[in-house]
Amino acid sequence: MEKLRALNPHLPMHHVSASRFANYGRVLDAYDFSLWLSYLDTQTVVPPQGNIYLPADPGLEALPPFTEVRDTLFAGIAIQAGYCNGNSSLLNGLEYHKSIEVIVAQTDLVLQLADYGDMVNFTLDVAHIEAFFVPAGTALELKPTALHLAPNKLSDAGFKAAIVLPQGTNTDLPAEAKIQKNDPESRLLFKKGKWMLAHPENPVPIAKGAVAALIGPNLQVHYK
Repeated sequence: MEKLRALNPHLPMHHVSASRFANYGRVLDAYDFSLWLSYLDTQTVVPPQGNIYLPADPGLEALPPFTEVRDTLFAGIAIQAGYCNGNSSLLNGLEYHKSIEVIVAQTDLVLQLADYGDMVNFTLDVAHIEAFFVPAGTALELKPTALHLAPNKLSDAGFKAAIVLPQGTNTDLPAEAKIQKNDPESRLLFKKGKWMLAHPENPVPIAKGAVAALIGPNLQVHYK
């Protein structure tokens, strides 16, 4: 932690076990994710560049504790378990889902987080962002109000994490979707169950229709 803080004076940096994390979620200690961690380690890869996100992976969904997570944390609604692996060090944007999200860190990683209530007119100043160190093997539940995006890596090898959300989240909205444009939040609606605030320096989601709704620098997590 002290090394991370020294390398990142521009970011409030906390351990995920700190009381401050209660603003965004909780650590999940009651579940055995060992089979998921092994699967991520042996059956998934970090791409050479960028990140890869797979909303649903049948291999993960076939392993315990998928059913316990569905029936306990999501109260029995249909869910998907996939993964996000990659090389990101930059904030690049924030998203939220209006549901909880479960993240299981197979590697050490950092999450950059902000709160829904910090938005003003559905824009956010990055001065509100806090960073949390998540050790390998840690499982988290993020609140629906926790704004987040892909993890940031803490080694040259990148990061790996399982991601659990309600079924269909982060998939394309149907072409016939009827969006009420008079609702100011609708400008952030990007995918099914996904509202996104892109950073102006991240052209990929903007080219796909995301709104540049973050104000301030594209914050980077340094690990060396």
